[in-house]
Amino acid sequence: MKFSKSIRSTTALCGGVFLSLVAPALAQTTEPPAAPAQTAPAEAAPADAAPGTNPVTITGKKQQNRIDRQSYDVKNDIDAQTGTAADALNKVPSVNVDPEGNVTLRGNSNVQVYVDGKPSAMMKGDNRAATLQSMAGGDIDSVEVMNNPGAQFSAEGSGGIINIVMRRNRKPGNSGTIIANMGSQGRYNATFSGARNSGKLTLSGGASFRHDGRDSRSSSTQQRFNQAGAVVSERDQSGVGSNRFDNLSLTGGADYNITDTDTVSTQLGYGKRTADSDGIDIYTGYDNSGSTPKNIDRTRSSLGENDREDTSFSARWDHTGDSPAETLKVDLRVSTSNGKNLSTAFTDYVTGTDFEEARTSDQRSANGNFSVDYQRNVGSGQLSLGTQTTYDDNHVINTSQSGDPDAPADALLNNDFAYKQIVNAAYVTYQTPIGEKWTVMSGLRSETIDLKTRQITTGTTGTTSYTKLVPSAFATYTLSDNSKLRFSYSHRLRRPNPQDLNPYVIYMDPQNVMAGNPDLVPSESDSYEVGYEYQKEQTSYSVRAYYRKSTNQITDVSTFISPGVLLTTKQNLGEGQQGGLEFNYNGKLWQKLTVSVNGNVGYEELETPNGGTDSGITTRGRVSLDYQVSTKDRVQLSMFTSGQQLTGQGYRSPFSRGQLSYRRQINPKLAFVATADDIFRTAKVRSVTDTNTVYSESFRSMSAPTFYIGLNYILGGGNNNNQQQNPDGQRWREGGGNRGNWGGGGPGGGGMGPGGGF
Repeated sequence: MKFSKSIRSTTALCGGVFLSLVAPALAQTTEPPAAPAQTAPAEAAPADAAPGTNPVTITGKKQQNRIDRQSYDVKNDIDAQTGTAADALNKVPSVNVDPEGNVTLRGNSNVQVYVDGKPSAMMKGDNRAATLQSMAGGDIDSVEVMNNPGAQFSAEGSGGIINIVMRRNRKPGNSGTIIANMGSQGRYNATFSGARNSGKLTLSGGASFRHDGRDSRSSSTQQRFNQAGAVVSERDQSGVGSNRFDNLSLTGGADYNITDTDTVSTQLGYGKRTADSDGIDIYTGYDNSGSTPKNIDRTRSSLGENDREDTSFSARWDHTGDSPAETLKVDLRVSTSNGKNLSTAFTDYVTGTDFEEARTSDQRSANGNFSVDYQRNVGSGQLSLGTQTTYDDNHVINTSQSGDPDAPADALLNNDFAYKQIVNAAYVTYQTPIGEKWTVMSGLRSETIDLKTRQITTGTTGTTSYTKLVPSAFATYTLSDNSKLRFSYSHRLRRPNPQDLNPYVIYMDPQNVMAGNPDLVPSESDSYEVGYEYQKEQTSYSVRAYYRKSTNQITDVSTFISPGVLLTTKQNLGEGQQGGLEFNYNGKLWQKLTVSVNGNVGYEELETPNGGTDSGITTRGRVSLDYQVSTKDRVQLSMFTSGQQLTGQGYRSPFSRGQLSYRRQINPKLAFVATADDIFRTAKVRSVTDTNTVYSESFRSMSAPTFYIGLNYILGGGNNNNQQQNPDGQRWREGGGNRGNWGGGGPGGGGMGPGGGF
């Protein structure tokens, strides 16, 4: 009763907000921010689940994927206990994280990464790579992949959404886990998580510390051409570097069941990362004869310090109504990320005056997210609607000095840039069966963005405001008890990062600078997918065909602004398309050996800055062998390779990586783990830029292989056997917990991100 009345009021409110947001979309316009004047010198719980789709943990049962996503259980991978979040993502079909922390899904880098179903400041911009390379893999429960996200998700990210679901523990009584590992080259890490469930109140918390890092080698060559296509100058570079970091993460949360129909939850998170780096690079230059050294011959020694602090807070209220499947969820999340990067370098020229420089970057960002989600059965299906407001506040100060370190900063290479962005969204979806074989879900989302930029250095401002409608559609057709067809469509956006709109030049080194482009507009794409899935007993496989067409693609463009200085900026470069065929197989070759295989053959086509077209066919895939040697011993071998990635002015070559892991169950509570990463020393990155004015190749490789040994100990009730392979060998799972737009049950502990277990 009283709640039903409040539900109806909330429904009316959400509907009114939705209509108010949709109306402006009839005249969708974009106003690019004004360019500042400047003189340049001569760049979930699982995620919000589809309404009406119950998440169910799969243990010894067949795989089940929800209508709008696939969910992959990564905690059964042995090396997840010793590796990072990047290592965990590299276990997921069609997801790749390269040694520099760049994430792609089916070769597309325009992908969003969520933590427990929501965006977070620590997964935005430059923070994402550092977070993935330092977050403990043992804190991750599963990974959800949405190639075509539904209307209940933000439209941002033309490549889809990857949602990292953190671990939680809501077993009755007291429970906990301790994981400790030590590795080669002085690496070590430790994780503790615990929970106390006394019925109505559940308290959870965790702490992790990681000391890690890699040595690296790099080399590059660059040629500059004149209008006739002749080589004017050439530069070669080779270098070695070392990076070490310490990462601390703390979390604490509480869930309280007020009544049988009301639950409130809250969670706090804190993370601190400190990193130090050093390197030596040797540069050699040649004139157009290819033999006479030029005055860029030099040796450059550099040191770097990077400190960052992350905080997060979440609060949530869940209410179950009187009508079937009627729920109301109110969720608030706030996260901050503050970092400072200091780098110094000394350049020793073979001829000429030596050069000393210092560069700092001070970044402060805050992210807020407030959402209200309501769902109930209507007719034969389920209606879901909601509103969401996302707030981003960022401030970046870049400072560069050359020559005397006590001298004043160079005004041309220093800038102070800030922006505030508010996105107001509303969505509605409806899922219903049609006959005995069809289930369909359609949705519509409206997003209104208001962005204000301030180039404080020059005192100029810019504004951007527009509204977009984002439709989505899903359907499944049951062929038999063991097989089905899936169809999906989604319209997606790729908005420029606010920093991409900052036209001020950012100094990288004496030969490279970057700048944004205030005239960028959002890139839009339409994505289609059709798939076949089969599951019977211990065997499952799927085949999916996909196609995506994009307009106004945002692409890096590099040009020489003086004979020795290369400027990299961004432009909208017209249309592009991507398509391919993906397959997955998971099953047992015999009783003790489980095999997982993923493969992808794709085609990509992009427009280039000179008006031409760049296209190519690429293949990528992974294979994992899991052998149960005995009831106490288990060995895993996995290998993946990424495909070639087009960049608009060149490409990034494929890279591959292999891992070997062993687990020994000493007793029901204690297990020993040993892992070796990049065992074939193949994790190397090669990038090529090829235009009418410049050709360059760059290589980067990390020290390999790396080794870890460690112990996992279970506190309280339960045992460590749940880390063994499930009886049917399944690594894919549905999720877990209660029905709703967070798809993974109630909140709990785990992770630095906002929320926990939503």
